[in-house]
Amino acid sequence: MKSALIIYRSKTGFTKKYVDWILEDVTCSVTTLDKVKMVDIDQHDIIIYGAGVHAGFISGLKKIKKLVSFDDKKVIIFATGAAPNAEDIVKPIIDNNLADCISKVDFFYFESGINYENMSFASRGIMKTFSKMLSNKRDKTEAEKEMSEVIKSSFDNSKKEYVGPLTALVKEYIG
Repeated sequence: MKSALIIYRSKTGFTKKYVDWILEDVTCSVTTLDKVKMVDIDQHDIIIYGAGVHAGFISGLKKIKKLVSFDDKKVIIFATGAAPNAEDIVKPIIDNNLADCISKVDFFYFESGINYENMSFASRGIMKTFSKMLSNKRDKTEAEKEMSEVIKSSFDNSKKEYVGPLTALVKEYIG
């Protein structure tokens, strides 16, 4: 029987919430990105990496690409973000992060939210500046109008049901 390892990075708690939901459906070892060791990776056949998207980039993915051989392991990557799971949102995330390896990984995007209380001071400042810029912009698109309102305060659009396709794939790989 094959074994799976979840490695994750969660700055505001959303990715951790999704990891917990995955663990309710499949048996996996789990560790955070800052604590993972090569021995952990070597002992597992399936590596699942999850982290939030910040400015279009999946946090910590560069480190995972250095640690994990995508040719020797089955790799699943999931990203969490405040934006809806729509093609115009997900495609740039794939292009920015996985263009060099998308044929070797399975990718999932899970809508989550914004948690200002758990953000660093710098991240809160960036988000507030972005919100102010959007508010002041003239001739906003409908998406920009909606985003301008949504990012003014914390919110959580996470749903356990989003992990269903990922956990079904892990069960298939584990056998």
